Order: sequence, then structure tokens, then C-alpha cells
Amino acid sequence: MTPLIFLGLLSVLVLVHELGHFAAARVLGIKVEEFALGLPFTPPIFSFKYKGTTYAVYPVLFGGFVKLFGEETAVKKERKKSFWSRGRKQRMLVVGAGVVANVVLAMVAFVILYTAVGVPVAKTPQVTILRVEEGSPADFAGIKPEDWITMVENKKIESSDEFSRLMRSWAGLEVNMTVRRGGMKLLEGIAELGVEEKVMRIKPRENPPSGQGPVGVTIAEFPYLEMKQCLVLSAECSVAAVGAGVNTTLDWGRRVLEGLRDMGKSIVAGKAPEGLAGPVGIYQITGVVAKGGGWPVLELLGVLSINLAVFNILPIPALDGGRMFFIWLEWARRKRISVELEQKINAWGMAILLSLLVAITLQDVIRAGVVDKLLKFVRL
Repeated sequence: MTPLIFLGLLSVLVLVHELGHFAAARVLGIKVEEFALGLPFTPPIFSFKYKGTTYAVYPVLFGGFVKLFGEETAVKKERKKSFWSRGRKQRMLVVGAGVVANVVLAMVAFVILYTAVGVPVAKTPQVTILRVEEGSPADFAGIKPEDWITMVENKKIESSDEFSRLMRSWAGLEVNMTVRRGGMKLLEGIAELGVEEKVMRIKPRENPPSGQGPVGVTIAEFPYLEMKQCLVLSAECSVAAVGAGVNTTLDWGRRVLEGLRDMGKSIVAGKAPEGLAGPVGIYQITGVVAKGGGWPVLELLGVLSINLAVFNILPIPALDGGRMFFIWLEWARRKRISVELEQKINAWGMAILLSLLVAITLQDVIRAGVVDKLLKFVRL
């Protein structure tokens, strides 16, 4: 199921991005020669022509493109319908429309999510069980991984340090521990939906085995989302969902920019950038998220869409941001850049981007342990 979900997400992201360019061109009266999903390294597996535009699907689905009439050079025939004949503002609008489309897609995804499952009104860290040691007091009490601890006796638990201190101080005594179980796993945190609360009787050990604590659990603080659900769709609920969707989109945009800044610092320092995922990494994330159902997948679509938007607006040749930079440079110089020079720079930019994609994919493969598994297989 994961391959289908991954391809579905990728196709929607690319399709919406290219539809942005396509729609802007059509509105401005610019002729679109081809609208394609996939990269044209091979002949298309499917294509048809309608009203002067060829619609095609190529086997390599990691991308897509819109080919505009007169995009790279001036033309004499049907000049008014060409991209090249348009002023800077119209060309900037067409080039930037793909980024705008991805931002809108992210907002729509988040708004639908919050309308359906509730609007997050609070985000608080909770002490969460990551692992339960076999034969430990926590194991005997029925505590499970992913439970989160809210209270011990009448004491509210607000940090991992506080929980550890209380367990040591109550070693040898049987106490009541309140835990919550369930919830919807989102990238933002665990949404408190369908949560079950349980009270466990547990007796912390006075002399635990080496490497274990009094109750035999590994804990961490994880964000939990308090959700305000609307029983009936109303104007108030819709406004809250839209506001939360816009804020989440802006927040993820800020995170992506901060990540790119940190990546740049790592590259300048001669270090391999961390936290960067390529197709293999995104595939793995999709597999994990898909286990939570359709709503977490919709959230992932929004997150990936805002990532694509921010990345595409960077002033790198071959990206939308690079083409927008050339238009801005044309405005500053009051003169168009040579077509041949722009094509060469874009070709070099594409080569660098493809090399980066290969490097990131290799890094993802190494992280996933695929190389180690292959080497082990060869040794066998």
C-alpha cells in the first residue's frame, strides 16, 4: 500500500504545481504546448492532444513540466500567444504560479484536516513511554509503549525529570499511575482523539537491574495536541479551521527556511547536511505516516507541498526561483539576458540538482541500512 500512497502524494504535488503554471498561462492567453507529469528522459507512456496542447505522462514520475509556446526564444508566428513576447510582470506571474499553487494546496490540506478532526488549541509536552522492559514493574502493571503519563497519585507529571524523581522517592511503595492511551499520530504531535485513560497500580523497585530505572521504562517528552472538535460544521468552526490552516502553513514554511539555512551552514563548514530526505527518505516517512490512516497522510501532503514551494522559490538555476531571478535581473539591467546564456546556466543548474538528488538518495539508502543488508547477503 505504501508505494501507491507515495506515488499518489508525489503525483498530486507535481500535478498541482504544474497546474499553477498552466492556469496562469491560459488566463494570460499564453499558448501551452505540453502539460506533462514525469520527466521526459524516455518517450511518454501515455499522451493525447486537446485544443493545441499535448497532455502526457512519462515513466520517471519525479517531476513534471509545462512547455510554453515561445518559452526560450522569440517567435514570429502567433507572437501574441508566446511567453517570450510578454512583459516582465506576466512572465513573473506564470513562473511564480506553481509555488503559489503548492502553498494553496498546503493550506487546503491543513484546513480540511482541522475541519474534520478538530482545531489544535494547545500543544504541550507529555512524558511518553518509548519502551517497557520485560518483567519490570511497568510490564506487570500493563503499561505499554506510546502510553503517556499524566499523574502519579495526585501529582501531575509535567517533565521526565519530575517523573524519574518521584519514582525514586516512592521506591518500594505501591502507587497509582494514571496513563492515557491512543490518539491520532500527526507530524505536529499526538492529537488527543479517541484517548482512553487508565489508572495502574505500580510498585517502583528499590534496587533495579543495571541500566534500568525503578519502573523499567524508557521515557521522553513528546508534544500532544489538545483538539477542539466541532460537532456541527459552523461559521465559527470554519473560521477557526482556516486560521489554524494558515498558521500551520506559515509555521512549516518557517521551519523549512530554517532547515535550509542550517543545511547551508553545514555545507559551508564542510559537513554533510542532516535532516535532509530524498525520495527514499520520503518513502519511508510515508510508510510510517500511512499506518495512522488517511488524516495523517493528508497532513503529510500539506507538509510536503510547503516544502516543495519553499524549495522551488530558491534562486537556483532550473528552479522557478532561478527563472524569477533572471526576470528580476532583466528588470535591473533594463535588458534581457542572452537566451543561450540562460539555457546554459539552467542546464548546469539541472545537472547540479540531479547530482544532489542522487547524493541525497544514496544517503537515504545508507541510513535505511540497505547497503549493510546487501553486504551481509554477499558475505552469506
